[in-house]
Amino acid sequence: MKKLTAVDLFSGAGGLSIGIERAGFEVVLANEIEKDFAKTYSLNHSKTKMLNCDIHTVDFSYELSTLGIKIEEIDLLCGGPPCQGFSTVGSKNKKDPRNSLFYEFIRATIEIEPKYILFENVSGFKKMYDGVAYKTILKELEDLGYSAISSVLEASDYGLPQNRQRTIILGWRKDCIPMSFPEITHFQETNLFGGIKKLCLMDAISDLPPLTFNDENHSYFLPPQNNYQKILRGNESILTEHNSSDYGDKMKEILQLVPEGGTVNDLPEHLRPKNYFNNTYSRLFPYQPSPTITRNFGTPSSSRCIHPFQPRALSTREGARLQGFPDSYKFYGSKTSKNLQIGNAVPPIFGEVIAKEIVNKIFFNAKTKIIDTQATSVSHFVRVS
Repeated sequence: MKKLTAVDLFSGAGGLSIGIERAGFEVVLANEIEKDFAKTYSLNHSKTKMLNCDIHTVDFSYELSTLGIKIEEIDLLCGGPPCQGFSTVGSKNKKDPRNSLFYEFIRATIEIEPKYILFENVSGFKKMYDGVAYKTILKELEDLGYSAISSVLEASDYGLPQNRQRTIILGWRKDCIPMSFPEITHFQETNLFGGIKKLCLMDAISDLPPLTFNDENHSYFLPPQNNYQKILRGNESILTEHNSSDYGDKMKEILQLVPEGGTVNDLPEHLRPKNYFNNTYSRLFPYQPSPTITRNFGTPSSSRCIHPFQPRALSTREGARLQGFPDSYKFYGSKTSKNLQIGNAVPPIFGEVIAKEIVNKIFFNAKTKIIDTQATSVSHFVRVS
């Protein structure tokens, strides 16, 4: 059977592409407007044609033709338009111009006519603006001849050591086998039915060396302590992106005084800011899945992101580990840019488990057609004879 092909829009640093490639797809085309993000993507997906431009200018039919691919031949179109206009954290401005990118995904569907669609967005996508955006994409897909299902998936349910929810919409052409969501594999505790206990923060980073202020270390501290670390380390022998920032005297005092599991409320009053959220200057819990990683995971004054045991925020590598990026993955740009790329990424595990479901459906459909063809041939032979 031919290689399954995919197109990844709003690809960011490539988290979703990592996952769908692990599932067996070849990502032939990707689009990302941010230069650093696109550079990171190309450094790690050299066989994929990257369009580092405004998606409004892309002629998808033409771009695929330059690769020798016809419309209707793409198996999977995936992506998540920038979510700032929909996010429960960012602006809820219904006129946010970034929301027009939502319709570019629909345009790409019209031009590419993929067999399957994977649309992802923030957990609050379904309820924003009284569900207008959510209902719109389902209606648009239906008008284009696609059936669809949707759900809010939790990444820690599938083996990520981080609590991170995303709205996932899966669509399929009417000539394809209907989709279903992957079954949960990880639970709060192991069970008699083969369920695995959810991974915690230290499951992701316990092999990495300690850091002091303004420090960097290129040597692994311990051999891989579990399968998660073993997979992400691969054959790497030199540790990269494991560094800490320099801090002023007041910040150093704060970081040293926050107790295990503590927050800003555990600090002496003279060290607390005048106005703050209760989860600022907060230390991460070591033996739970981490909270959702954001672009500010390296900023102690942001939401809970101080190392469980050390007086510093998470390093770039630790953030990448919690998102599921392999240690071999190369990030381009400044530390701020790299952390932004990691914090905004779709965890590869989402792409992998969903794409595997699509692969299974495609192969099942192919086998069914072969069996039907053979049965028809036998039936014809019997009638003739």
